[in-house]
Amino acid sequence: MMMEEMITPIMLVVMVYLISKMHIINSLIIIEYISIMAIILMMIFVKSMALENHNILYFMILLITESVLGLSILVSMIRTHGNDFLKSSTVLKL
Repeated sequence: MMMEEMITPIMLVVMVYLISKMHIINSLIIIEYISIMAIILMMIFVKSMALENHNILYFMILLITESVLGLSILVSMIRTHGNDFLKSSTVLKL
């Protein structure tokens, strides 16, 4: 798979992310898909340039912590507000 073939799915998912703003869980899933595609793109780039792989590990650790923070915010919001709607008036006040 070439890098040019990876750009099109990433751009489509970014467009879907910008359009769908109903639930936070949907946004988190789309962001995780974008990050997985970015990791795959980085792996292809590293393999084609014969570079070291440790930077991909740093990026993966950053993405794991980001996903854990997103899920913890989602759980706390569901416990306090009762739903995960982005258009809720209490969420917009934060």
